[in-house]
Amino acid sequence: MFKTIKIIVMAMLCPILKVGAQYATKPQLKNQIITGKVISASSGETLSGVVIKINSINQSVTSIEGGLFILNLPKGKFILSAQYLGHKTRDVEIEVPLREALIITLNPENRNLQEVQINAGYYTVSERARTGNIQKITAATIEKQPISNPLQAMQNRVPGVQITQTTGVPGGGFNVQIRGRSSVNSQVGNDPLYIVDGVTFPSAKVSDSYFGNILGTTGASPLSMINPNDIESIEILKDADATAIYGSRGANGVILIKTKHGQSGKPQINASYTQSISKVASHIKLLNTEQYLEMRNEALKNDGKTPTSLDYDINGTWDQHKYMDWQKLLIGGTAATRNAALNFSGGSDNINYRLGGTYFKEGTVYPGDFSFNRFSLQSSLNFGSENKRLNVSFTTNYNHNSNNQIRTDLTTYITLAPNAPDPYDQYGKLNWAQNTVYRNPMSLLLAKNTINSDNLIGNIIVSYKVLPDLVFKTSAGYNLIKTNEFSKLPLAYISPAYSPTPADRTATFSNTDNHTWIAEPQLNYNKKLVYGNLVALIGMSFQENAVDLRSLQASNFTSDELLENIGAAGSLVNKLATYSQYRYIAAFARLNYSLRDKYYLNLTARRDGSSRFGSDKQFANFGAIGTAWIFSEEKFLKEKMSFLNFGKIRASYGVTGNDQIPDYGYLQLYNTSATYQGIPTIIPSSSNIGNPNFAWETNRKLEFALQLGLFDDRLSLEASWYRNRSGNQLIGDPLPLSTGSLTVRANRPALVQNTGWEFLTNVKILNGHDWRWSSGINLTIPKNKLIAYPDIEQSSDAKNFIIGQPISIYKVYNLRGVNSQTGLYDIEDHDGNGLLDDRDRYLHKFVGQYFYGGIQNSVSYKNFNLDFLLGFTKQNGYNYASSQSTPGLWSAIDYPTANQSIYVFDRWRKPGENATIQRFSTDDAFDSTYENARAYGGLNISDASYIRLKTIALSYSLSERWLSKVNIKRANLILSGQNLFTITNYKGLDPETQSMNTLPPLKTWALGLNVTF
Repeated sequence: MFKTIKIIVMAMLCPILKVGAQYATKPQLKNQIITGKVISASSGETLSGVVIKINSINQSVTSIEGGLFILNLPKGKFILSAQYLGHKTRDVEIEVPLREALIITLNPENRNLQEVQINAGYYTVSERARTGNIQKITAATIEKQPISNPLQAMQNRVPGVQITQTTGVPGGGFNVQIRGRSSVNSQVGNDPLYIVDGVTFPSAKVSDSYFGNILGTTGASPLSMINPNDIESIEILKDADATAIYGSRGANGVILIKTKHGQSGKPQINASYTQSISKVASHIKLLNTEQYLEMRNEALKNDGKTPTSLDYDINGTWDQHKYMDWQKLLIGGTAATRNAALNFSGGSDNINYRLGGTYFKEGTVYPGDFSFNRFSLQSSLNFGSENKRLNVSFTTNYNHNSNNQIRTDLTTYITLAPNAPDPYDQYGKLNWAQNTVYRNPMSLLLAKNTINSDNLIGNIIVSYKVLPDLVFKTSAGYNLIKTNEFSKLPLAYISPAYSPTPADRTATFSNTDNHTWIAEPQLNYNKKLVYGNLVALIGMSFQENAVDLRSLQASNFTSDELLENIGAAGSLVNKLATYSQYRYIAAFARLNYSLRDKYYLNLTARRDGSSRFGSDKQFANFGAIGTAWIFSEEKFLKEKMSFLNFGKIRASYGVTGNDQIPDYGYLQLYNTSATYQGIPTIIPSSSNIGNPNFAWETNRKLEFALQLGLFDDRLSLEASWYRNRSGNQLIGDPLPLSTGSLTVRANRPALVQNTGWEFLTNVKILNGHDWRWSSGINLTIPKNKLIAYPDIEQSSDAKNFIIGQPISIYKVYNLRGVNSQTGLYDIEDHDGNGLLDDRDRYLHKFVGQYFYGGIQNSVSYKNFNLDFLLGFTKQNGYNYASSQSTPGLWSAIDYPTANQSIYVFDRWRKPGENATIQRFSTDDAFDSTYENARAYGGLNISDASYIRLKTIALSYSLSERWLSKVNIKRANLILSGQNLFTITNYKGLDPETQSMNTLPPLKTWALGLNVTF
């Protein structure tokens, strides 16, 4: 009954919805009303907008939402032709009358993948026609991951891009390298260029943070201010052809982030909510109390000593039978996360809009109430004139972040003695155990830090078609990042053993304003020729960035409760006040020619000017050439290789530059100093001395690549080989102390080479109506080498690098193991002078990746979809020993974190015994031997390879038939996970962060619901 009523109602609504047949005459009663649905064979989704023609009677209809359509046909045989963009046209023969509804399944076109549009920054190009190396990640991939930073969405998904999360603390930092480290200077010059909606975005921390080590070695990640759910796509540009149009800014690759825009169509509302929980995925096995006391007593026995009054852990002051699992107490909590979003969108062919808001809150695994909060607003408005000549696009993104954390990562204290006193006494107050505890880790919870940041990104793009083939386009953008930081050290934070006074109460107040504006006018010419197509682009770029930082340190408060009131301070000190301005100007051009849709030539050029160089060195020229040949279009291959539906060879070569150095490096800088007779004075900067002669680094990039689509695109493959050579290195040369400055910025003749292979494959294993399964693998095999460095022996880098070896090596002594007679590490005195110095470090160990990548899978059955990503890395890294003291050594002041990994129990105990760890000791001489073995003998370097289940997501799409009854268009339920398990032989907490003092990336489970009305 319901089905009959539905058919009659739809038939009545056909004229209104413009989906009914266009009748020449009034339908006769002998005609039959036929209902049907169109679905995609690849995804199983219904398709609206499919044109269904019946040429024999000149009739056509268009499917509406849900893929539904209606026909009114007389009795007889007919051929229906279904046509839809991006899908193969299908002819279906039917005979009227029909006994059941008609279902038409459409297959994607063979070249559908090649027609995907790629954002190359200043222009767009199809996947088929691109001559450069550009990889794309879409919102569909990002939305399935429970992440807080866009960089997490790219991990192990893009070949040639190595992204390392430096801490599991919310808002923490990341290291990003595209095709390896190109600069000898590890501190600057290796970050890619980030562009968000056409506006340059910082790649490094934007403020002088006082968070201590809590946010990782790189500080807070600026991209944590961007909501991943607002992102429509991320494109990664790698080779010279793709990056040279960005000139010096593209030397280390470019990452383009495009936020979501409005789409034409009926107004709709999208709402989503996700709740997740996170924990530390794994713990390192440490000594228990019995083992710990055995280590400490054995160390004293080896040294012929007895416990002193300060050896609280073994002299009876502390309970000898007590056990405290500091890992569980300090980092064993559960972090809860909430993510809620609401978006409105809609519009017509000429104007569309999108407005959305998101609230995100992520907790921590530490004790106490600490969290990272983000509130974001995102809007876009696109307008086009009736004649299609004028188009205006306006986007704004506003994010307010509030990060409330402690100053010190509590992971540092997981190696406290396992019999150390409880952190709180019976009254719930901090337990200083009769002033015997140098550091009660719970006191660190009182040293709070808060950073509030506001990030506004606005961009407007106006394009006007001056002539049919000529378009003028201009883009203007603005980015503002304001941060307010507050850090406090209350009196209660300090042990009473130090007799603290009000002068020890301190608070730091810091403000940073980071302004960037950019304007880029350009002309685009697109002309179809007899045998091909010519595209030309010419434009200019104007950019300015200004950073204003101010910091005051206040002290002498009368109460801990007044620390947030700067007016209550007894004294104020101007800790820092800086202002820097960076200006940049460029002219760029692109010429692209395609012949017969199979031969492509792409030329790009750019002239850059940077304020970071002296007056004679400010300008430089960069450019690239890219070519491609789609050999699958050749007739002789089409006839003989029917299984090959797409094949392309491409190559590129070009020169990019690098100006990633601090501002004003070519000038002699001065700092304020003490007053003299009441008059303020200045002194030369101790960190840098002026040098107007240094110039741009240059990066020469070469690439060859092969792309294949086989068996109707069921198998696709892309293989790339690259070689990047970075020379004229910008490095800080050390100076003698007598000069009063530590370094001078200068170019060195070092030449760093990065080569490698990148592979990207995807195979459609199943492609049926109900079952679909696709799998993909990406693999990167990088090679890094210092191929030239004239006179390196006379430079300070002689102790760090070797010509012909990677720049990520670590020069070490010849550590010959543990001497079986003495129990000490046997280290070779290579030059025989009786001293261990840099000249004895003639061996080296590699610290870096041999290869890395990911294995992606997507399996669908009807309304269920399962996606998962396995990330893998083969590498050497720093293990637990990199931050551990000598086994057995303990001091209430210097070494309160004396516990060790269980690995140290393979130690030497008696003459003639073979062991991997030297004898336990509390003696400074033994400590020196251990430090030489650990820090310079390579004891702290070992295998850090791992395989990690990076992401898994199980989603279910609710039935459209059921949803239509409650006026819901789509609804998806998603259960997802991040960093769920790791397979590794790594000796330490985590093979990614490689630190015993840093919170590792967390394991996360999330449940979310996404509904569209």
